[in-house]
Amino acid sequence: MESYSPYLDKVQAVLFLFICVLFVGTASPKLVSGQSFDEGIQLYQDGEYAKAAALFDKIHTNRGLLFAGKAYWNSQDFNTARSRLLKVADVTPPQLAYEATYTLSLIDIRQKKYGDALPKLFRLTQQQDMPQIATQSQELYEGLLLYLTYNQRLEIMQTSVPDTILFDLTANAMGRVDYNSAQILVTKMKNMVDDIPSSQIDELTSLIENEPEYLQLQEKTKLEAFEGLTHNIGIALPAFSPDKREYSVSRGLYLGFMLAAEQFNEQHKMKVNFVYENTGAEADSAQKALESLKNAGVDAILGPLFSERAQTMAEVSKQYQTPIIAPLANSASLTEDEGYFYQVNPSFDVHGQNMADYAYESLNVDSVAIIAQKGSLGAISAKAFQEQFKKKGGGIPHFFVEELGQRGEGLSRYSRFLAGDPETNSISAVYAPFTEEETAPALIDHLLRQLNTLESNITILGSPEWANRSFSSDKIGQRPVYFTESFYTQPNNTQIDRFKIDFRNRFRTEANRFAMIGYDTAMFLLNTIERVVNPGLLQQELVNQPPYNGLITNIDFKGSNVNQKLMIFKLTDRDSYLVRE
Repeated sequence: MESYSPYLDKVQAVLFLFICVLFVGTASPKLVSGQSFDEGIQLYQDGEYAKAAALFDKIHTNRGLLFAGKAYWNSQDFNTARSRLLKVADVTPPQLAYEATYTLSLIDIRQKKYGDALPKLFRLTQQQDMPQIATQSQELYEGLLLYLTYNQRLEIMQTSVPDTILFDLTANAMGRVDYNSAQILVTKMKNMVDDIPSSQIDELTSLIENEPEYLQLQEKTKLEAFEGLTHNIGIALPAFSPDKREYSVSRGLYLGFMLAAEQFNEQHKMKVNFVYENTGAEADSAQKALESLKNAGVDAILGPLFSERAQTMAEVSKQYQTPIIAPLANSASLTEDEGYFYQVNPSFDVHGQNMADYAYESLNVDSVAIIAQKGSLGAISAKAFQEQFKKKGGGIPHFFVEELGQRGEGLSRYSRFLAGDPETNSISAVYAPFTEEETAPALIDHLLRQLNTLESNITILGSPEWANRSFSSDKIGQRPVYFTESFYTQPNNTQIDRFKIDFRNRFRTEANRFAMIGYDTAMFLLNTIERVVNPGLLQQELVNQPPYNGLITNIDFKGSNVNQKLMIFKLTDRDSYLVRE
């Protein structure tokens, strides 16, 4: 596992320097190798956390355990960090225990164990031996109370925590959760506490009994990010050697993700930290990567790359309850409503639905014949078009999903039905979603030839393969041809030009289209995190995120787990141009 993080939590950095002042000035026991505790401190300060942890592990003292735990924490090895810190959480002198407890609370927060973190922080606020830790703990305690979602508060209230924490969880939820949720929290808290003054409880009771007053409070009260908040985002992509064709795809996505995170970190109080896992080539590698990322406390995952890994991760995503945003996968079978797997690349049925909407609403087409290759992905688009077009009130007099042959020789059996009747005008368009890379050019060319032979200028509606210039484009003539597309880089776009310059300056290489797809995917996720603040809301709010118009793609889930936004182009015998974003 690799971690990319240009930021160290401010509170952790301050306390590290403070604890060093307390303890490093004393005599340091020498290691057998001649290396010292001070060298471990220097490695830690240089960001060499794994090396520092290995050195501290060789110092069999409470101080060595403390700093080993802190080094493992910064290496994202939370389980090992916890094992070291727990051994000094109750030792003397108490300064060691307080520092260990504070770092344990940071691990709890990173692993979303907020019910464990709050009591630790609350206890630290009560001690007087280390005012610095008491102050930092108080700030983090109060910050968490403004950050937690309704479900997170409810989960904590079901554990054994002091009355003060129960009251604080409820009081700080007011305005940050909806009215019904606020009523539930107050009622539950009242039934659980014994040591809270009745005046404080009565104040909350009065608030939830006045719905208009509460709704006014809710309009101006939101969840808030606390100081030092860092969101761990997992990256699940395969690693390739530079000589492999897929290398440029995976690398482009990764660098696009990185640039988006760096720009986000420059502009926001809360930061983003990337944790990378290689999805590998083995059948179970994607699931292992997902498990490892989940253990690292990631809030969401970007990736994977290929459909096989996507299928594996999609199947187990609900088990891990971590949102996974795939930039390229486009199979409709990967997602389910209210699931955890999201597709930025619209599926083939979305292509069909979008084209049906455009044909009916913008082209005023009311009757369409459909033809597609049996067993192809285009057959999925064909079926989706049929259902959507009929739903809008259009007619489908002919629906052919048949074996059309490698060279389109099977088309001749259906061409007379596709040409339309010039007298009755019974068909105004033909939808031909030819999707297979090997056969699409021949099918497109054959369809155009046959329509020309029949002297039909019927409108053609197609799939992205219609943008391919390998067929005889001169056969298009004056016939209107439209096709859907998921990704498109507009020429003379200043936003794209700026991105390419920033990308080149940052990575000393040129941005490919996959870098732009990676950037758009990451930015959409980060914009959602910015809006909801707490990633505990991501799973329900990604589908409601406002439309994002990116460098190369537009993203709008519209309440589903698949991007519903597609671009539509008009094709001529010379060029193609965008007609709908």
